[in-house]
Amino acid sequence: MKLLILVFLVPFTAAIFLEGHGNGGGRHHGGGGGFSYSSSSSGSSSSSEEHGHHHHGQRPPHRPPPPPRKQCDEGWMRFERPNGLIWCIYLGYSGVTNGYFSQDQAQSACQSLGATLTGFQNDNERMTVAREALTRITNQGITVAGLWLGATNLPGCRSPSCGPYNTFQWTDGHTTGFEGFKWGIGEPDNNNWPGATACIQQFIIPPNFVPGPNDYAGWKAAFVNGDLDKYQCTAPSYPYTRYYACGKIGVQQNA
Repeated sequence: MKLLILVFLVPFTAAIFLEGHGNGGGRHHGGGGGFSYSSSSSGSSSSSEEHGHHHHGQRPPHRPPPPPRKQCDEGWMRFERPNGLIWCIYLGYSGVTNGYFSQDQAQSACQSLGATLTGFQNDNERMTVAREALTRITNQGITVAGLWLGATNLPGCRSPSCGPYNTFQWTDGHTTGFEGFKWGIGEPDNNNWPGATACIQQFIIPPNFVPGPNDYAGWKAAFVNGDLDKYQCTAPSYPYTRYYACGKIGVQQNA
């Protein structure tokens, strides 16, 4: 009789152990899968439900697709602004190396892309554009460039200037405040530049800048890469190489 009791107890105990181990493993893997789709709190709940459905041979509940996000077209830089706006900036090169590309022509080039000449909401936008532009002119073998932005002087501040933060306003309709302004030494100047208004160009200049035959040696002391310069809106413009930055709101795309 003792031998018969042992034979029946061993398989029964083993069956209990194996069933308990299998449920624990299912909870572990199900919880990990749920976490990758949502927060940890919702992931624990959904994983438990999924395991229950799977245990009874049913499919897990359908998960809706993520909502559309505001994104930027290919070739545009994407910025998330503090107010939640997704702002896209395109760095354009006019192909002009003799200065004959005015701010108004740059605006037309942006409008053809469904955009407008951009302002800079903050230092991150300003320097991201400046670094990318510097990489491009370096690859072209160009030593310095001017980059058109979307700005105009405030009424009464065309000449003389009204100070670093009161002379200009951004004109793209979405850039606000003064965090995107960082001027070169002596800027904005008091010059009475030609044209109905004054404009802003951004200097794209390497730290090891060596003036060429068509360059001004004083740029090296006055500007570092990304600095802003109050300047005329008309052509010919100086530096001769002309870039521009277009901006627009991000388009809605499926994630």
